[in-house]
Amino acid sequence: MKILHVIESFSPRYGGPVSVTMALACAQADLGHDVTVCTTNLDYPHGVLRSAGRATICHDRVQVLYFPVQFRPLTLSAQLKSFVQNKISTFDIIHIHGLYRFPPTYAAYQARRQKIPYVITPHGALDPYLYTKSSRNVLLKRLYERWFDLPNLHGVGAIHYTAEDERQRAAFLGLCAPSFVVPNGIDWGRYAQLPARGVFRTAQGLGDAPLVLFLGRLHPKKGLDLLIQAFETIRRQVSGVQLAIVGPENDRFGQQVRAWVAERGLTDSVHFVGHLDGVDVIQAYVDADVFVLPSYTENFGMTVVEAMACALPVVISDQVNIHAEVAQAGAGMVTRCDSDELAEAVIALLGGPDRRHVMGAAGRAAAQLRYTWPNIVDTLSREYTSVIGKRK
Repeated sequence: MKILHVIESFSPRYGGPVSVTMALACAQADLGHDVTVCTTNLDYPHGVLRSAGRATICHDRVQVLYFPVQFRPLTLSAQLKSFVQNKISTFDIIHIHGLYRFPPTYAAYQARRQKIPYVITPHGALDPYLYTKSSRNVLLKRLYERWFDLPNLHGVGAIHYTAEDERQRAAFLGLCAPSFVVPNGIDWGRYAQLPARGVFRTAQGLGDAPLVLFLGRLHPKKGLDLLIQAFETIRRQVSGVQLAIVGPENDRFGQQVRAWVAERGLTDSVHFVGHLDGVDVIQAYVDADVFVLPSYTENFGMTVVEAMACALPVVISDQVNIHAEVAQAGAGMVTRCDSDELAEAVIALLGGPDRRHVMGAAGRAAAQLRYTWPNIVDTLSREYTSVIGKRK
């Protein structure tokens, strides 16, 4: 099958959607599909990732086309427009990632116009929370949606949700398009043999202190305000506890988080590590005692599954769309978006090493069983085939 993925940026600093798309493309190529990624060369939170042009990933099995951007706020790219308009018909199916930006919107429009089968993965963009909290220009977003994205969503072959909870949260839109649920995956080869503990702790000067880990973009939706409030309580009750915040910073919000830390006198216990990738991320998971993700909205939560794969117990909010799966697996604790509940759950786990061990082992088993790529790609391929069949 000849597959085209379209995504706004391919910079790992954009977080889950990029890492998932990259891993999915590689897994599809591993199973013999012809895979291309169409994207821009934007980096996060600003600048460019690399020069425009062609590159390959996954041992040269996946081609990535990086196009320059002329207007960053909407990710407008004349060169990407030309490619999509003229080449989209050469693919069997178009898999579009995200909404509200020119690359996914225009690709969906051209696929609909040229009657090419396409699938949209919203990556959480249809969650009601984002309608009221995440945009400074809600009216412009609603107009953009009405004129461009809603017609694309109504005309899509299928909407791909990564959790049933994500699909249910999008029901308020009344979309008539078919949909399916297939989770994101991980490359189990990266987690089969975990590294020895200690490398991350040594690098950050943490010693043997109890360690709470947050890993993700520093973004308002991630619940970092709740985490900092909760950590003030945690520090009073757990001697020597440390918090590592790992992830790229949006300039203004990163400054806000640092201000919260300073206001509460937590500077000596909170470590802003910045962006990590590759084995360094796994070292962070392995060295932590508890992973925390108190998001106000999270369509899947790749970092949750990564933590589970590293046998790290998790504490997540009930707004992380895989919270039911985590609870069912016994891989961690689920709280409301409440700093007191969050603190209570973390304190309970830090004080119970046997409980952490049991939850960590359960999470690792669940990650291997439910979230590895070969089975996920097979399921997704069947959904692609169904969408293609409807166009004939």
